[in-house]
Amino acid sequence: MTATTERQTGAPMGIADPVERARTIAPQIRAAAAAVDAHGTMTDDVVKLLSEAELFWLLLPGELGGGNAEITQALSVVEEICAADGSIGWSLMANMSVTGFAGGHCTDAAVETLFGTEKSIIAGMFGPMGKVVEAEGGYTAKGRFQFGSGTGHAHWVGGGANGGANGEIELIFLVPRENVEFLGNWDVFGLVGTGSYDYEIPEQFVPADFTVRRVGAVPVRGQATQHLGLQIMGSSGHAGVAMGIAKRAFEELHGILSAGKSRPGVPPIISQQLFRHEFASMEAKLRAARALCFEVFDDAQQTVNRGDAVSDLQYQRVRQASTYVTRIGAEAVEFAYSWSGSKGLREPNALAKCVRDMHAATQHVYVDPTTMVNAAPSVLGSYAG
Repeated sequence: MTATTERQTGAPMGIADPVERARTIAPQIRAAAAAVDAHGTMTDDVVKLLSEAELFWLLLPGELGGGNAEITQALSVVEEICAADGSIGWSLMANMSVTGFAGGHCTDAAVETLFGTEKSIIAGMFGPMGKVVEAEGGYTAKGRFQFGSGTGHAHWVGGGANGGANGEIELIFLVPRENVEFLGNWDVFGLVGTGSYDYEIPEQFVPADFTVRRVGAVPVRGQATQHLGLQIMGSSGHAGVAMGIAKRAFEELHGILSAGKSRPGVPPIISQQLFRHEFASMEAKLRAARALCFEVFDDAQQTVNRGDAVSDLQYQRVRQASTYVTRIGAEAVEFAYSWSGSKGLREPNALAKCVRDMHAATQHVYVDPTTMVNAAPSVLGSYAG
């Protein structure tokens, strides 16, 4: 695997709105999709494209040269890029949330290294798969991790870890790319271009400056969005992925049916009453799920903008909405594929890729059915008289 490790100083496109920047580069993202899948991770030209559009650093605090974005902007940007290509959008959302979180939570000394004269891209899997031992000035850390989305082009890579006699130390640690051993093992059904490799961080000293509490971390700088926490930042990414891939599936279906797709002995599908009814119903479900996402993420954003903490109910509604839109997105993609007939079967075919990528996205722990189980008590309790 190759990687772009040359850091970017940033070359803004002259478009203030990040969503418009995402739309501007979307045609180039679409054109690069096949090459990215073949490569297994973002190609150098795609990394450069996203870097010049400043999208990797959308959630990074403004004082560090980042986009200082609100969470609904991140949601929209991921939707736009995933509508262009699911793998590229997935990797972007992983880098965007982790990089933004590091910028808001690491010490001044760390962010000077990470974002001082040049802005780093950060990736990693922060489940507590590693081990740490306290040492003078920091920790001795190590671990083997899976699903390192976006690590193929990251400058710094992190991992989650536990330590202490009773596992009382829970933290995230970051190390330079050159201190990581990449193990490959990304041979999958969908999202094949995300570079979600297994990797090992051999035992090494990590200064305390490059660690953050894994649970309950409090930001030390940045926009109000930082107070949403990594879980809500990550959830916005997964919701945006589902929304974007489903949108692309409908676009592909429109192209197929507008070209006159039909079955022998029946009117063209696009004019059939059954199709029209089912499509309008399915499209309404997708738009309703999308609207729910923007409602709950914006509600959480407005809460931290006021200086208040997000409640458990707000957090659970975010997780509920992210899982729900992923399930509805999968239904929408399956609907589009079913009505595409043989046009959706023959490769190369962007609609079939939507099917693969969407079904890969449904398997992530962020949108596991247990999120609904966990959300139910708080949501049900909100209806108490």
